[in-house]
Amino acid sequence: MIGPGVAPYTDPDVQAQAQDGLAREAPPVEEIARLLAEHPIFDKFDRESLLAVAARCGFETFPAGQPIMRQGERGTFAYLILEGTVDVFVDIPGDSIYMATVGPPVIIGELGTLTDMPRTATIVVKSPLAVLRIERDSLIALTVEYPSISAGIIDELGHRLHDMNNSLAYLTYAATALKRDEFDPVMLDELTRQTGALAAFARVFADMAAEIRAKQSRRQEMQAAATIQNSILPPPLPRSGPTEMIDLHAEMHPAREIGGDFYDFFVIDDTHLALTLADVSGKGIPAALFMAVSRTVLRTTGGVGDMASRMMAANKLLATENAACMFVTTFHAVLDLKTGVLSYCNAGHNPPYVLRAEGGFETLGATGIPFGVVDDLPYGIAEVTLRRGDALFVYSDGISEAFNPEGQEFGTDRLEAALAAAHGQAAKAIVTRVLVDTAGFANGADQSDDITGLALVYQG
Repeated sequence: MIGPGVAPYTDPDVQAQAQDGLAREAPPVEEIARLLAEHPIFDKFDRESLLAVAARCGFETFPAGQPIMRQGERGTFAYLILEGTVDVFVDIPGDSIYMATVGPPVIIGELGTLTDMPRTATIVVKSPLAVLRIERDSLIALTVEYPSISAGIIDELGHRLHDMNNSLAYLTYAATALKRDEFDPVMLDELTRQTGALAAFARVFADMAAEIRAKQSRRQEMQAAATIQNSILPPPLPRSGPTEMIDLHAEMHPAREIGGDFYDFFVIDDTHLALTLADVSGKGIPAALFMAVSRTVLRTTGGVGDMASRMMAANKLLATENAACMFVTTFHAVLDLKTGVLSYCNAGHNPPYVLRAEGGFETLGATGIPFGVVDDLPYGIAEVTLRRGDALFVYSDGISEAFNPEGQEFGTDRLEAALAAAHGQAAKAIVTRVLVDTAGFANGADQSDDITGLALVYQG
């Protein structure tokens, strides 16, 4: 539905503003041809064909709130947006799902200019809209005089058929995995490497989730999702080889059957260990899906060397095509196993603690905002050196923001008291002490957020 980004139309002679803030007339034919040439449907047309199509484009305006296309209706035209924005919705039984907000110079409903297929989405004007209207009948009539138009349309349909077959292959694979109550991380890894794959995956999974709801109870669905989420978490580190001097333990306890917290750790090479703890905004299935994508992205980008660039790349991947406007607070670090130097990026996460062997602690503050908010931000990298016997404790806000029946918050003071009580103990004992104290304070109150803790004791 959406073409590539080009600069919006800004001809000062045409953009004289009417009382409603919209241009009063269509751009000249030459300018329309230039705008059309930026989109896949028309970029293979020769100049004469482009001018012929441009000459037949109509000009229309619409007020905010007006539906201009409805899912399921037959489409015979497309709109090229000149000014304003529209919201895109996909209707499913019992609900209408918001997908995106788009503006100039996107083409919407372009399948209506190529085929007689029903509309695949509902389009509603968000802010006053000025568009060019491209009719399918006009294109068909022009093909007799300009054969290049037929060739361009056939070429575009061929590319779309190829892309559709590729998407159907992934859909079939994903549906088969869900049918077995399994999840294959290779599928998600491959999807994230495809152009526009994250947006396509979100749409496909929405359809699959609807089918699951029709065939299974809510409890079965949650159990399947919990199995998927647990399979993503890493196994314990071996106490031999590069990690023989590392004692590491982590636990995650979601507030519901599934959650948005996750932790990860893996050996990069003989001298470096990567570790991550993150908290996705929201809860339930949407948070769990974004959690899975975030974990895959950080696994792909996290490594040794130029950590600032790697974190910028991770943020850009998570912010791009993020139609749900979710974000993830993240603490990602790389530990030099020989020197104890811990290089880290704290993207809006709770400050972890470094518990010194000789007593006392330090906190590792934020070096940037959460991932997924803005797609082109620099992220600071900081360092701290762990000495023999020092411990690192990383946690999610489900611990510090746990409440008791009286509405009191566990808070950082109680957390620090628990860490002080666990001073000098093994990694598992540190995590256990914090979780036991948190549960004791909550005293049976409902858990309002996911609870995750990770402790690492450096023995090098």
